[in-house]
Amino acid sequence: MKLISKILLLFAIINVSILSAQETTTGDAIIHDPTAKNNVLIIPFESKMYFSDIDGDLSQKNEMNFHEIKAMFRAELDKNLFISLKEYFNPLSFYTMEQDVVQKELTYIYSSIGYKYQIIEPEVVEKETPAKKLFNKIKPKEKEKEPQAATIQNGEIVSEVDNREKFMNTIITNENLILNLNTTYQATYYVFINQLDIKKSADNAYKAGEDQYKREIKVHYTIINSNTKEVSSGAIISRFNSSESDINKIIKIHFPLIAEKITKKLVTPTIQAE
Repeated sequence: MKLISKILLLFAIINVSILSAQETTTGDAIIHDPTAKNNVLIIPFESKMYFSDIDGDLSQKNEMNFHEIKAMFRAELDKNLFISLKEYFNPLSFYTMEQDVVQKELTYIYSSIGYKYQIIEPEVVEKETPAKKLFNKIKPKEKEKEPQAATIQNGEIVSEVDNREKFMNTIITNENLILNLNTTYQATYYVFINQLDIKKSADNAYKAGEDQYKREIKVHYTIINSNTKEVSSGAIISRFNSSESDINKIIKIHFPLIAEKITKKLVTPTIQAE
């Protein structure tokens, strides 16, 4: 409980400071007018939608239990999205609202949606080293493998396992959900964080080329506008060293990259529309 309180307090402080001004790299303050920007509501992932292969290592290194680790990742992902979106929109976060209201609202939202796996080409974000850039240039491009239909062998149905990358998409099951959220939050966009995976990398090319790339963070997201139309959806992946178990360092390096990528998915169609 102490950890959660610290996270909420930190988020509140950051929220207040960002609302007044955003610091540039030169130290100059850029004043933002919230009334001139569209509201964007960030919806954190449901508790059951967190999957990790490395919580044992994280727990030992950071002296945190499973629930604290999940809570920290959930809050920090929300915070980084808030900061990234702030340049272009007026982001709204449940972490800045009264907790009794938050519980009621999130329960309603989660009961109004479903999840569905879909095939995607995931996007990878990472800081490239010179060796990594060279590896990307010389490695052969793999031919995309088409899924094979089921066949009958010796009187039995045999089908090949489809190992193509998938992501968990949010499906609106309550047709009144967005309408009701519009009334409360007057948001133009809703960013659903559908699922968070932290696991061993499934990319064989990375395993063969650079042994240190053995873990990855995968954030599944869906962006829906106020008319219940899907604007963008997919998954963002960021890889890190298999020996890295410092949760603060993992968050500091990778969450801003992921948040920026999701923000660009929202900014690009907005700019084009203007």
